[in-house]
Order: sequence, then C-alpha cells, then structure tokens
Amino acid sequence: MPGPFSFFGEIMDFLKYSHRFADIILNSDYDLKKEVDRVINEVGNEEIAREFDRINEERVQNGKTSAKGKQSTINAILKRKFVSLGWESEKSVFEDSSNDLAMDFWKRSVGIDVAFNHRSFIGGDLLRFQAAAEVTGLIKVGIYICPTKAFAKEVSPRDGSSMVIFERTQWYLEKFRQVITVPIQVIGLLG
Repeated sequence: MPGPFSFFGEIMDFLKYSHRFADIILNSDYDLKKEVDRVINEVGNEEIAREFDRINEERVQNGKTSAKGKQSTINAILKRKFVSLGWESEKSVFEDSSNDLAMDFWKRSVGIDVAFNHRSFIGGDLLRFQAAAEVTGLIKVGIYICPTKAFAKEVSPRDGSSMVIFERTQWYLEKFRQVITVPIQVIGLLG
C-alpha cells in the first residue's frame, strides 16, 4: 500500500511489504515506527536534487568527476536525518573488531539497512538481519529501505536495472520464508 503522496513532490511516496508480521511488531513501538515514516516522508525529490547538485559541485571543485547516480546523495540525506533523531549509525552486529557486519542504523531493537547498491547484495543484507536477530539478539525487527524498480531508474539511469529493488526483495522474502525467520519490513521508495 502506498504511503503519503504529495502533488508537489515534496513528500517521498513509498510502498511497504511486511515479512513475518514486521508491521505488527513495529506497531508495538509506534513512536519509533512513526519516526521512520516521518524521515522517509521528509525526503523529497527537490531535496535530493539540491543535495545532488551541491555534492557534485564540491566534487568538481576538488578535481573529481560528477557522480552520475543519486544513490550516495539519498544515503547521505537519510543518514543525516536518522542520526539527528538518535539512531546509531553503523551498528555492529557482532562485537568483534575483525568483523565488519553492520546495520546502517539501529535504535531500540530495530535495525535499518538502506540499499541502493547492486542486487547481488540482497542475500547478504537479509542474512545480516537474520544474524542480528537470531544470533546476537540485537534486533527484533529489521527495516530494509530500497527503491522500487521505477525509482531505481530515476536514481541511476545507468545502474538502475541492476540495483536492489523493492519488488525483487519482496520476491526473495516470499520464496525464502522458511529460511529468513526475522521479521523485516521492506520500504520501497517510489520517488
């Protein structure tokens, strides 16, 4: 079901898929659930475009080439917003300095991963949630934020067809329901 919609493009529209009752578990900490929704709602296409232009201007001034896709821009915006609300960034799944398994954000037994990378990372990302829930007990539920197929092409016209997307992630969770036992809510950004 689509999330909030704005005719002026100032609110990010999104889809949600709930694996193993993640929506019900998130409702048990309703303030946290609304906080996540609010962060996503605040990320609009205008903000992404402004930040993308600003970052590219800095890159050119530093002698680098302009970024083609907006993946890192969206990641930076989400990081700024989540961290400002007290979410821990790069939370390690294992307390082991030789292991770099980390979730993008963590707060009150909820882990978030933002995926604007190659689709081959889906399995590893889902396994990270599984380990954080079943092995270390760090999370009760995971939230996986990624673009929908249509938005992935807007984010990166060159790489959009090979990115992690909402539709493919939902398919994985449906097919591997017996294996992936951690509750995960997938949020697909529509742009």
